[in-house]
Amino acid sequence: MFSSLSKTLLRRPLFLPIALRSISTATSNPPSFAFSYLVNSCGLSAESALFVSKRVVFETSARPDAVINALKSHGFSQSQISGVIRKCPRLIVASPDRTLLPKLRYLRSVGFSGFDLATMITAAPYLLTRSLEKHLIPNFGRLRDFLRGNEYAVLAIRRSRRILLQGFEVTIDPIVKILRNNGVRESSILWLVKCQSRTLMTSCNRLEEIVEKTKGMGFDDPSMSKFAVAMLAVAGMTESMWERKFDAYGRWGWSRDDAMRAFVKCPWCMILSEGKILAVMGFFVKEMGFESSFLLRHPTLMSLSLEKRIRPRCLVFKHLSSHGLMKTKIGLTTLLSMSEEDFLEKFVTPHLEEAPELLDMYREKKHMATRTLVP
Repeated sequence: MFSSLSKTLLRRPLFLPIALRSISTATSNPPSFAFSYLVNSCGLSAESALFVSKRVVFETSARPDAVINALKSHGFSQSQISGVIRKCPRLIVASPDRTLLPKLRYLRSVGFSGFDLATMITAAPYLLTRSLEKHLIPNFGRLRDFLRGNEYAVLAIRRSRRILLQGFEVTIDPIVKILRNNGVRESSILWLVKCQSRTLMTSCNRLEEIVEKTKGMGFDDPSMSKFAVAMLAVAGMTESMWERKFDAYGRWGWSRDDAMRAFVKCPWCMILSEGKILAVMGFFVKEMGFESSFLLRHPTLMSLSLEKRIRPRCLVFKHLSSHGLMKTKIGLTTLLSMSEEDFLEKFVTPHLEEAPELLDMYREKKHMATRTLVP
């Protein structure tokens, strides 16, 4: 008898994690219709299906099928539908005609593509539980009016879904009021809301402190456009991140004071990743033969794309110079700063007869793989 009991205990563990015991119970007993549907038709795992089936009840597939079809008709993949249901279970029994489709159609009508819409709803499915007339339409409208266009409102929401989920008054109004009260120019405020709202919302409760700290770092005039960029550096970087940037510049001979002077001239140079700093410095010093002090005098060059602009244009410049084709004197900063159209017109097209390989070389270099150069 003792031997039989021992074998039984060995075959059946006494202790299982709660989730596993629940799943075991759900799968060993006859499963509910909802549980089976969520696993077989929605692709949920047994654990997720158990979680959802405890929060919603349905005994036929009519409503869930209609929900799935509504989502599929707006570009949702099977995995995205599973994610939506897992995060917001009540949507599986929502009315497609009253709850889902009007909101999905409205969001598409204002500029969210099928891909963007599916991505946004999968990440924040509770958007579909908000009132269309009382929440989504008025809040999108306020953002659109503030940013002066649907496309800019869509861009801002793509970067931070909280704007539409929580509402304009909660997320954007406080930021705008603080920035205006501190003299930040309106065009900078629009840019910050359009492209950098997530950083500002994360830092909203210390935004006044960020503004004052930015002023104390050498940006005395908040109405200058670079003040907004400097604020992003102050808001988005920890002390350890600042130290890593100082170290990256230090590896090319810059002191901390040098780096701060460059920061005041061009705030973007401290927002760059350490890899970008090392790569751009390495190209100018090792491949172009400049001293690192050249970039200290022209820190705006640090913010340009190494692969799409700096490297291909500099190599065209070197090619023309080495073949005696550079007829006009031009500073490298001017060459790198001009538009793509002007660069091609002045430095590539006029020399295609003498150097037919120039255009192919330029295009090839624009697509080179990144090479990070470390001293």
